[in-house]
Amino acid sequence: MNSYTRSLAILVACAMFTSLSCVQRQEERGGNKTEKDQAVPAHVVEAVARPITEYAELPGRTAAAESVEVRAQVSGYLESINFNAGAFVHKGDALFQLDSRVYRAVLAQRQSDVAAKRADLNRLEAELARQKGLIERNATSMQQLELAQAERDERAAELEAAVANVERAQIDLDYATIVAPIDGEVSREQITVGNLVTSGSTLLTHIVAVDPIHVFFDVDERALLLFRERVAKNNAHKKRPLVVKFAIGDGEFEREATVDFSEPRMNETTGTLEFRAVAENKPNESGVRDLIPGLRLRVLFPTSPQYDAVLVPEEAIITDQNVKRVYVLTSANSVESRVVTLGPLQPDNMRVVASGLQLGERVVVDNLLRIRPDSTIEPIDAPSESTTRIVREDGTIINRDGSVEYDGLYEWSRKHAAEKVKAAMENAAKDPA
Repeated sequence: MNSYTRSLAILVACAMFTSLSCVQRQEERGGNKTEKDQAVPAHVVEAVARPITEYAELPGRTAAAESVEVRAQVSGYLESINFNAGAFVHKGDALFQLDSRVYRAVLAQRQSDVAAKRADLNRLEAELARQKGLIERNATSMQQLELAQAERDERAAELEAAVANVERAQIDLDYATIVAPIDGEVSREQITVGNLVTSGSTLLTHIVAVDPIHVFFDVDERALLLFRERVAKNNAHKKRPLVVKFAIGDGEFEREATVDFSEPRMNETTGTLEFRAVAENKPNESGVRDLIPGLRLRVLFPTSPQYDAVLVPEEAIITDQNVKRVYVLTSANSVESRVVTLGPLQPDNMRVVASGLQLGERVVVDNLLRIRPDSTIEPIDAPSESTTRIVREDGTIINRDGSVEYDGLYEWSRKHAAEKVKAAMENAAKDPA
């Protein structure tokens, strides 16, 4: 092939390549236009209304409604232990037995003393009656009558003292059997059989009442003032008992407690007010009580009376810097970007919309990254509830099917922010100026 032929072949190949490239670019532009005009499939839900109460989540703790240190009221050697550690005991149940032989002997002595003084009193009463008969016949002197009366009164007083001594001896004997002062669960024994128990000082065991149980929590000043302000506007709420919800660990807020006391003044150091609530603590089918004194809880303190609120799933909320938006479906199946003001997140991951959205309006809950304010969508109706059940503050997500996910990006962001704060504090410490 000569040079002319080769040059001609190269020119033909370049022309064909250029033509194919132009066709491809035209097809791509046509394809993009088709994708833009195509409706985006997305699930939509209606904004729903339901009565809610706003809450502030606070740390709490349990405490026994009653707690007793069991000590002996008389001294003696421990003879027997009559309970199992950890058992539930009733008021009056015998827990410990001291050696009671000395107390029985003392009681017998006091009882015989009473019998002797009662017999002597009977003799003196007979003598007094005889002196009264003689004085009526002028057969004795008034001095003899007064003497008989004085002896009789003296012996009556001695008898009363002897009876009191018997009662004291009986009490000491009874105290030799140490009983449970309250209903509750008993701790382990603090002393073993054969040891000397000293009255009032030797600790034998503890008993704590477990049903009902107290729930203590501290309300910060802001939440407290907000609650009081809202209650002041709702007279009906003033007449209801204040009920809080609480959860054990990361569990659900399934339990309730009724507030029965609050401190009369704020804690100036922490800026909080301590509340006490009473909760039931019945044993389950296995006989185990879920609540024990000293347990850490999460408490929901109501900061508002109950009111009707508009809610949408949390998945429908779009965060645009500090602005919260939702995509609202129009009659033409296009979407409108709507700025909303949000209220509290509910336990079922439904978000209260305080303003910007009306009851019954339909919002988009998925495919949000593919949607723009001028997009046309293909709406797919979905139930008006969140597909996610719980979103924890530590990034843990618990779905309705029970599966658990974890947002690693959240954990990374939290650690990254903590490292920044630590570095800033270290720099500030190095350079106080």
